[in-house]
Amino acid sequence: MQKLIDRGKLEGIREGELKGRRNTLLRLLARAGIVLTENEGARIQTCTDAATLDRCIDNVLGAKTATEVLS
Repeated sequence: MQKLIDRGKLEGIREGELKGRRNTLLRLLARAGIVLTENEGARIQTCTDAATLDRCIDNVLGAKTATEVLS
């Protein structure tokens, strides 16, 4: 039983971290004036890979388009 509880806690923490990264990316994009298509926004909202989100966050600096950020 404790293993299930611990696993649930870890999954919750991971999802919270991913949500924070997704929110950070969306805020940075908005501040940079980069408009997303519906597809691009959905792509960010469904991303479950922390490394990909971190790379996109880094890409916002100096980017002019969503394609530059999401590549």
